[in-house]
Amino acid sequence: MTSGKPIDGISRWLTDFTRSVVPRNCHSHKDYWRPYPLFSALAAGCVGVEADIWLSDNGLDLLVGHDRSSLSSERTLQTMYLDPLLTILEHQNPQGPITPVEQARGVFDTQPDAALVLLVDVKTNPTDTWPLLIKQLEPLRKRQFLTRFEYIETPPGFVTKKGIWPGPITVVGTGLLDRATFFNQKHRNHTDYETYHDTFIDAPLSTLAQDNGFARVPSSQPGAVDQIASNSSQLWSADDAYYASASFKTTIGSVRTGFTQEQRNKVKTQVQAASQSGLKSRYWDIPDWPIGYRDYIWRVLTEEHVDMLNVDDLESAARRGWTQGYLRDVLWMTLVSIYLLSCGITVLVFLTRRSQRQNACARDLLDSHSDSNLRA
Repeated sequence: MTSGKPIDGISRWLTDFTRSVVPRNCHSHKDYWRPYPLFSALAAGCVGVEADIWLSDNGLDLLVGHDRSSLSSERTLQTMYLDPLLTILEHQNPQGPITPVEQARGVFDTQPDAALVLLVDVKTNPTDTWPLLIKQLEPLRKRQFLTRFEYIETPPGFVTKKGIWPGPITVVGTGLLDRATFFNQKHRNHTDYETYHDTFIDAPLSTLAQDNGFARVPSSQPGAVDQIASNSSQLWSADDAYYASASFKTTIGSVRTGFTQEQRNKVKTQVQAASQSGLKSRYWDIPDWPIGYRDYIWRVLTEEHVDMLNVDDLESAARRGWTQGYLRDVLWMTLVSIYLLSCGITVLVFLTRRSQRQNACARDLLDSHSDSNLRA
């Protein structure tokens, strides 16, 4: 391996894997930790990868890693992701430049119109970090390999149309990236954000309904999820954002004994808000153990039409047909909890009784000593 990628990764992908891989709505969480960053996710069919980026000390490059101690000048966003993706896409599109309204072929031969989402988690000051990312995307931008918002004159009649024009790669910013930095045009080639941009931002799923001014319409059915009424005033739109994400643990909470109706309704409401906003719903911080518990959460989220599964175990995510063994795991956890509780109670009772016996013995000894003194 060199520079964070397998030496023959690109050639193997182009010759061996691409013909049989089926894209799946899974997101490779902390992708850079894998033995083969990017390529492991592609081989599993995941249509999303994640890279944590840090501005180098000299401000000239973007390093990839979980924390500062793991950073290396050899592991950069360009060497691990941007350059390999450019090579793959150039191979997939040998015809050269395409017209503005055409969509380049993507990384998956089995579904060439499927976009790969590159989620960039900004870990350093976005004012300095994000402009460099915009600059490093230029080779992909020139080849029209990026999903973009643009005004385009389309035939016949060359009518100007504005909107999202899909590309093989969709770049989404998250982490420390804020709205002010994202919308700042000083670092962009195009002076007017409203006419062109090819990066998108991660919206907050937990507050999306409120941010976008959706009104809650109480359901007439007891226990059913409230409906959401659209509002024309939206803080987050599909022209600017792509994902709507939230921490599962913080937003939904523990579901070790199963999703409550309230928790399930919350998922439904949040997914509905994302869908009506034109965004893809995604939960991160999903428990990954026990495996049956994780699979149960995955299954419920899929049933509730969450758009993207945030996963660490690529093989299990790609396999689908997840185990129904969650109840077994719940029973196991319940029995263990009961056993530990009973052990704790037993120990507490034992210590209490021993303390009582010791106190009784001490009193008897004291009484005996007092009687001896009286007789003396």
